[in-house]
Amino acid sequence: MKSIITWLAIITISLTFTVQTYAKIDFESARGIWLLDEGKGDKINDISGNENHGELQGGKWVKGQDGSALSLNGQDDRVIIPDSDSMYLEKAWSITSWVYVNKSENGYGHILGKRPAGGTVANYAFRTNSTGTGWEAYFSRDGWKGAWNQGQVKKDEWLYMTATYDAKDTIKIYENAEEIGSVGGMGKPGPQNDTDVNIGGWTNNTSETLNGMLMRVAIFDSVLEVEDIEELMDKGLLTLLPVEPSDKTCYYMGKPQISAIGKVNRLQPVRYLNDWLHSFSDSCCKN
Repeated sequence: MKSIITWLAIITISLTFTVQTYAKIDFESARGIWLLDEGKGDKINDISGNENHGELQGGKWVKGQDGSALSLNGQDDRVIIPDSDSMYLEKAWSITSWVYVNKSENGYGHILGKRPAGGTVANYAFRTNSTGTGWEAYFSRDGWKGAWNQGQVKKDEWLYMTATYDAKDTIKIYENAEEIGSVGGMGKPGPQNDTDVNIGGWTNNTSETLNGMLMRVAIFDSVLEVEDIEELMDKGLLTLLPVEPSDKTCYYMGKPQISAIGKVNRLQPVRYLNDWLHSFSDSCCKN
């Protein structure tokens, strides 16, 4: 009996340390997380807990590097996410996604944008440049503010792209967790607008949409550090996200899984395993 309890205690301690290694990224700051792993249909789920679900307009479900991905034609394909208070980033922001830019992309291919049809009040946006050869992250406030023509877009391969803005001065762009651009002089954030958010473009525009594929798109109201970006790239959102099981009697160990309608849990899964371990231990001792 003692050996069983000792073994269970070792598992608990091991899992506790495992959870702690995944605790660096503050998922409380996630405003939207769209895995784009639905594989069918036109409903796009936000698992951040903010209910910023979207609707697919056009596009095709294809096989990505790890699960489903969304293929966009560079014309009118996009995901439309209604405006909400949580989609306005009043201070810092980070946009991150797996991106596959087709060789035929030759213009402004947006990963994510909150920019109205008039085009003059952008809260945040991340895209390729006018020739599809460099990266740009930007917003507008008394004119355009951005990091323009950073790095070189690698075509026909999956890249983990990230853009961050610190709400004070600097926009940085990362390719596969390596900084490829840093531009200061941005000043304060852009003003709030009431337009929707687009994955793969911006509102009502048909000339600045991505010609390529996207997976695992997320936006945070904080600045992701390079270590955070590396974790997201190497381990993936599914591994790093703490998840609450829908039925707390269904305990699990190892890599967390998220259902299509799952949400980020603000608690750690090990809590429920601990409950089970205590229950199991008590049961063993009584028998």
